Amino acid sequence: MKRLLYIALSALLMTACTEDEGEVFYTAHYPIVRLDTQITLSAADAAFEEQIRTAVLADAPVKEGGSYQLDFNRFDGGLLFVRPTADESPIAGTFDKQPAAKEMTFSFGEQSYLVRSSSYTDETVLLPMTLLTVDVTEQYRTLFESESILEVLRLEYTSYPY
Repeated sequence: MKRLLYIALSALLMTACTEDEGEVFYTAHYPIVRLDTQITLSAADAAFEEQIRTAVLADAPVKEGGSYQLDFNRFDGGLLFVRPTADESPIAGTFDKQPAAKEMTFSFGEQSYLVRSSSYTDETVLLPMTLLTVDVTEQYRTLFESESILEVLRLEYTSYPY
């Protein structure tokens, strides 16, 4: 009888400790309030810089008013829902993020890219908010066939506390 009790108790504990992959234990929602770029060229060329800036902002997968939603259902990532604009339906994908890391990978549709998170404050935001930064240098070097492009970053300012 004692043995049967131990087996039943062990089975109950094993069931309680099994992680359900579909269960979301934390959600982070990043509404995009502003988009910008940071462009570094080997020689100053305001017209070329503006051309790159216009292309980066037009190609951004999430515009102002859109958002990213991260549903953690694993310790290192989970489901990603990308809403390109406030009026569009979300696109489902996945994200990977090691605990306490400042970088994560977003994958959805045909896109997959590394995102770095940091903080920002300005005259309109008193508390530190999350800034998502994506390095798109190689994409725009190829697009413009230019080695004068040293760095192109897409800056996505959110209203999510840092």
